[in-house]
Amino acid sequence: MSSDAISPVDGRYYEEVKELAAPSGERELFYRRIYVELKYLEALLASNALGFKAELHADEVIGNIGNDWFSRVKELEAELGHDVKASEVFTRDLAGRFAPYVHLGLTSDDVNSIAIGLIYLNVRKIIAGRFRDLVSELSEIARKEASTVMMARTHGVPAVPTTFGKEMATYAWRISQALSGMCSEQPYGKLSGAVGSYNSFCIINSEFDWVAFSRSFVESLGLRFPESSKQVAPYEGLSDSLHYLMQLNMIIVELARDLWMYNMLGLVRLERKGVSSSTMPHKVNPVDLEDAEGQARISNQLLYLIAYEIIPTRLQRDLTDSTVRRNLWLGIAHSYIAAGRLIKSLKHMNVDRGKMLIEVSAHSEALSEAVQVALRAQGHEKGYEEVWQNIDRLEELKAGVTGELGERLRKLRPEDYVGLSERLAVSVAEKAVKTINC
Repeated sequence: MSSDAISPVDGRYYEEVKELAAPSGERELFYRRIYVELKYLEALLASNALGFKAELHADEVIGNIGNDWFSRVKELEAELGHDVKASEVFTRDLAGRFAPYVHLGLTSDDVNSIAIGLIYLNVRKIIAGRFRDLVSELSEIARKEASTVMMARTHGVPAVPTTFGKEMATYAWRISQALSGMCSEQPYGKLSGAVGSYNSFCIINSEFDWVAFSRSFVESLGLRFPESSKQVAPYEGLSDSLHYLMQLNMIIVELARDLWMYNMLGLVRLERKGVSSSTMPHKVNPVDLEDAEGQARISNQLLYLIAYEIIPTRLQRDLTDSTVRRNLWLGIAHSYIAAGRLIKSLKHMNVDRGKMLIEVSAHSEALSEAVQVALRAQGHEKGYEEVWQNIDRLEELKAGVTGELGERLRKLRPEDYVGLSERLAVSVAEKAVKTINC
């Protein structure tokens, strides 16, 4: 952590995101570029595209890269004024007698699109782990509080009862679906030369099937192969994945707000930890919930820009997308912090079951729905209107319902009117954990 960091992600919040630092930093980007150069060289030599075959073990070569490699690459960048060219020149030293064939036929985005795609896949695994932890925490609470009756609110006012467990299970399931969606989208990686037409490759060998070679290479690294491209790879695959992450951020915002309001109503309480006020010792502020909301919103502002601005380029190439793309990891980092703060709040949250029950019991009018439904189920066309006009006479109206339904209705208490909430809490929580495909 730097005390002079411009971004709070690299300063105040660094301890919360340090797991992301090495996998997404500039050092990793240069390393991945070198890795792609070597893997391409390995595949090229093995293909007979050059008129001969040779063996190169890229993983072994990069495994002996040494400790001072990054400083050397940065020196080359300063000298050459081009980061990918610096990576290429450095890779030549690693390639030995195969140095002339390093980067042969390639353009910068052949290397960059694959390198960035590989970094994203790795970073995504880390942030997916954080969201899986969030789903697990919510699912555990859902099971524990499956039968904890509480008053649901629509438009901010009492509606009908639900259970706290069912509400948490709903969030667990929604997050699991968006998370699976995020991981279902793969970034594109290209290998087709300066304007995507394989011009330089055809000079190397006009009889060789470069499209099949490129497809095999890109897909072997876990990326999607585009049928055609400009100089840059299509970034729609990455953009689609980021849209799911933006959904996850908005679910975090919604959940943080709901928990904040439950805390405001005294239905849940956050444990005292640290000082909440410089002047009022009694305060226990929901700061982690508020911070989670703020972090998720910052993340979405960045990701929204990135998800759209990485797609267009002027004619065959300009560098606008490159500038925007460099902030990708910052946007992801804020989401990572948001999910972490929410998990922290959930772990230090106590549910006041007694207060929830008292509140539900105090709202006998919550049974008005049950009464009007029962009346209409027995053929009373104006059942709803009758209840609406006589909302303070529910007990009398219940007498109008006959048979077994009437008996159940007259015994029904607000705290019993929870439908399938308890069953849903358990089953949905289980499904949320099991259906994550990430």
